[in-house]
Amino acid sequence: MKKNIKLIIACSLFSSVTFAQVEGTNKEIKNNKTQYGRSISIATKEATAAISTVSADDLSHKTSIDPSNNLFGLLNGLQAFQNGGTAWNDGASFLIRGVDAFGAKAPLILVDGFERSIANLTTQEIESISILKDAPALALYGMKGSNGVVYIKTKRGALSETPQIDFSYQFNVATPNRLPKFVDSYTYAKALNEGLSNDGLSPRYDQSELNAFRDQSNPNFYPNIDWMDEALRNKSYGDNVNFSIRGGGKIVKYFSQINYVDNRGIFKPVSDNSGYSTQMKYSKLNVRTNLDIDMGEYTKVQLNLLGNFSEKNAPATDVKDIFNALYQVPSGAFPLKTEQNIWGGTSVYKNNPIAMISGTGTERVQARTLYADLSLNQRLDFLTKGLSATMRIAFDDCTAYRDLNSKNFAYQSAIWNWDNNEGTHQKLRNESELVFSSETEAFIRHFNFHTQFNYDKAWNKHKLNATVLYAMDKVTHAGRNQTFANIDVVGQAHYVYNNRYLLDVSMAESASSVLDPSNRWAFLPSVGIGWILSEEEFIKTDWLNSLKLRASWGITAEADYQPNLFNDIYGSGNKYFFKDALTSTSGLREKQLRVNDLTYEKSNKMNVGVDFAAWNKLNITVDAFYEHRTDILVDGSGSTSSILGISAPKVNKGIVDNKGIELAANWSDRINDFSYQVGGQFSFTRNKIKNMEEIYRPEKYQERTGLSVGQMFGYEVEGIYQNQDEIDNSEVKQKLSEVHPGDLKFKDQNNDKIIDKYDMIALGYNQLCPEIYFSFNLGAEYKGIGLFAQFQGVGNYSQMLDTRSLYRPLINNNTISEHYYENRWTPETPAAKYPRLTAEGSENNYNSNSLWLADASFLKLRTLELYYQLPTNLLGSSKVLKGARLFARAHDLFSLDKIDVADPESLGVSHPTMTQYTFGFNLHF
Repeated sequence: MKKNIKLIIACSLFSSVTFAQVEGTNKEIKNNKTQYGRSISIATKEATAAISTVSADDLSHKTSIDPSNNLFGLLNGLQAFQNGGTAWNDGASFLIRGVDAFGAKAPLILVDGFERSIANLTTQEIESISILKDAPALALYGMKGSNGVVYIKTKRGALSETPQIDFSYQFNVATPNRLPKFVDSYTYAKALNEGLSNDGLSPRYDQSELNAFRDQSNPNFYPNIDWMDEALRNKSYGDNVNFSIRGGGKIVKYFSQINYVDNRGIFKPVSDNSGYSTQMKYSKLNVRTNLDIDMGEYTKVQLNLLGNFSEKNAPATDVKDIFNALYQVPSGAFPLKTEQNIWGGTSVYKNNPIAMISGTGTERVQARTLYADLSLNQRLDFLTKGLSATMRIAFDDCTAYRDLNSKNFAYQSAIWNWDNNEGTHQKLRNESELVFSSETEAFIRHFNFHTQFNYDKAWNKHKLNATVLYAMDKVTHAGRNQTFANIDVVGQAHYVYNNRYLLDVSMAESASSVLDPSNRWAFLPSVGIGWILSEEEFIKTDWLNSLKLRASWGITAEADYQPNLFNDIYGSGNKYFFKDALTSTSGLREKQLRVNDLTYEKSNKMNVGVDFAAWNKLNITVDAFYEHRTDILVDGSGSTSSILGISAPKVNKGIVDNKGIELAANWSDRINDFSYQVGGQFSFTRNKIKNMEEIYRPEKYQERTGLSVGQMFGYEVEGIYQNQDEIDNSEVKQKLSEVHPGDLKFKDQNNDKIIDKYDMIALGYNQLCPEIYFSFNLGAEYKGIGLFAQFQGVGNYSQMLDTRSLYRPLINNNTISEHYYENRWTPETPAAKYPRLTAEGSENNYNSNSLWLADASFLKLRTLELYYQLPTNLLGSSKVLKGARLFARAHDLFSLDKIDVADPESLGVSHPTMTQYTFGFNLHF
């Protein structure tokens, strides 16, 4: 495999102010939460930045293979979305405060201050997760900070006379959510005949064949196969075992953990081969050690090590291709195996899904990851009191090796001859021998170097914390031409007067190698102010714990571009003959025109917020924000004539505005042995395209400018044509394709009496991010018996339904879902939901239009937990076992939505999302 070097030098270092904010927030959470409850993070008392944080206890209600799946509705301002996928590839996708760009939108993820993947962690090793949302927190991250930051802090050692040992085990059972139901073979045959008839063609199956499908009198030639049932188990199983030890003395403090997690997938036919399984299974072993070492009064060292070893096993056929087959092949297309014990198939259907699972061999990928970082902190009080220096260095290595044992399975057709009442078989492919191959599937090496000087002083009514830092990193990826680099130099100061007036100022210079060498540096200033009203004498009361007003402004940047955009690129052109020889020579042609004055995207961020806490029970945080992103890299063809003859270069002319509000509230209380907690959060975000160098559009209503990023367009459906007379007598003529009774009719938006592409309008909301994201939770505990529930939902969210067979039946040899068949148009069902069946397809019906536009809003029960914390008297007189907890959990138990037949978070052909049931225990020694 080809190897490339990708150089990224980025500021992924918290300033001392940011560290203080996160650390302080964690302390407040611990002081304000109950044993069972989920806490709403509020900014630490002397911070001006918008930061939300959850602690390890908040995360403990769910332990997924990928910790990203723990964050649905937990952090205000973070939109987390579930994805259908295999056990090793089902991590949630993140957005922070919606969308304000056309390109990369995912936030920067940091683990202990370094850019790393959350998928390589375990839930049990995480101490806290914070999201950084406004300019004072983000300007420090240079060209990577504009989309927000997810900061993960792992657990550390603690001063303890005896080691603190924790052991936990949980057994996981998962069931698929909303698998599509396709029609049986008899119904499919009738549906295909109906579709052909609607197209004016002869039927495919005669009555004898229909009867054979219906009564299953000849299943070897007219089968009825439920492919989903044959391919998938109704449950998958897994384990999660965790052992950790924590402690330390005055010199060395330590936290060490070993975690093993696995998932034994949902494929059924996995044991047909001697010596190997084709099950879609996954296992991961994590080993972590974090050390804190006091080298003396003035010198401290931190060493963090993580080793991650994982293995995935799957059929040699791509899992996505298997699900494509499950969604395509009709139940009567061919038998599972013929009478000669050979896989069934036809010249059209070469993708027997069971054979693809069982008969193509196996793929095994083994991956290893090493995260290692060392931090040295030196107090410099001998120069001036309060001065210190920190140097941090990190090296990460992630490599995956792929072994493939693959073969082709033999398959044959099974055809029944009705004239002589006998069947024939035709071999369409022979089985091949297993062929072994191996390769390096992925290769990443990441080097970081950070250094900073910090000055911390308090005098009279003043407090000052100032930092100057430098950061760089280098990452090497497999592949070609993937070299990037950033360097960041940052100065910042945090000032507090009289414990109530706050000021944060930062100035950053950031450079990126993806930009033109003459224009690589960015200046990123930010400022935050705060007023702690609860410290004022005129408002101080016993019941008021905290009241703070804060505001911020600043510029953040993003330059997540492909390389060499600032260069003209040439490649091989057409051949030509040179001189008298009858040999040709390749010419040279332009393949890419450079982007002139390529620059970074700039986001002006403004935030105002209020933090309120009272009665030692109530926490409320409210934020309002506005973002104005300019110089967004957009397609330049809108302002360049096509006569140019080559794709126009992109231009930094895009502008998007994004604004919204966030609200988080939590109430917790204890009455004798009974404690309870209720809380929730709500966010609303909306973006608007101000400029995108849009191409000319003759109709104003078709312009994208002024609408949201990700806005969908399509035709407005007015109904279904019921008969030919209605079609013939209609003043408006459908020009997308020939129309028949049962086809959709659309609104003529421009009144030209023709339905064509100029009649497409904006439909619904954007499909990238819901405008409304909310969650609420409740919990109660009485004498160790506890209950916790968390709900999460979205609103103002649209998706287009176009899943093969489910909403696009028969076309391209697809099967048909029960849902579509029961809701299709026929002359006898004029009020049907969906248009007529067609075997040849219809550009008129199967396009983007309001019929297929779905309201994808939902409310899900994300977590339901019942637990029992054993009282100390049941633990006996043992001084070893200090605590024990039994629990049962369920995740994604149900979804209230308008789609019903599919998961609104995972539409399309994919591995299903899963409802999970977990049973386990925690022991503390």
